Amino acid sequence: MKVIHFLALVILLNVLRYLVGGPIEAVTFLPHLFGEMEKYPTYFATEFTAVDWMTSYFYNFMMWLAAVWIFHLLRPALRGTDLRVSLKVFSLMWLFFASVSAVYMNHYSHPKMFYIVNIADSLLVFGLVALANGLLYRWVMGRYAASGAPSAAA
Repeated sequence: MKVIHFLALVILLNVLRYLVGGPIEAVTFLPHLFGEMEKYPTYFATEFTAVDWMTSYFYNFMMWLAAVWIFHLLRPALRGTDLRVSLKVFSLMWLFFASVSAVYMNHYSHPKMFYIVNIADSLLVFGLVALANGLLYRWVMGRYAASGAPSAAA
């Protein structure tokens, strides 16, 4: 039953990532990302098939699953509210994501601006999912939610 609650949370966060984050990205970062992709068609596949979309959504699902799993494992050891701890954990996850993007940006000849915009976009998305996780974690996980450390000035 715990796994069902956990997967429900991850699915809900994925849905919120696209329903809330998608429109914000559409007017902020996506025009820049798509512009970079159009400038360099040899680097980017712009014709996505159904399998490409499914693969992309699967990768995103796994990324948020990992972030929520790490949050769940660290929750008992970290002080503060679920929201505060979620922001802490997802900040570390974003730092890892941004670092990997920066490594690719530095090591390959792909357009650097694409990675810079991607890193900025990921800050928005990780922040949004961290906020949603912090607010929804205890509600979705119910009795399976991990307990937090005593909430002193963390």
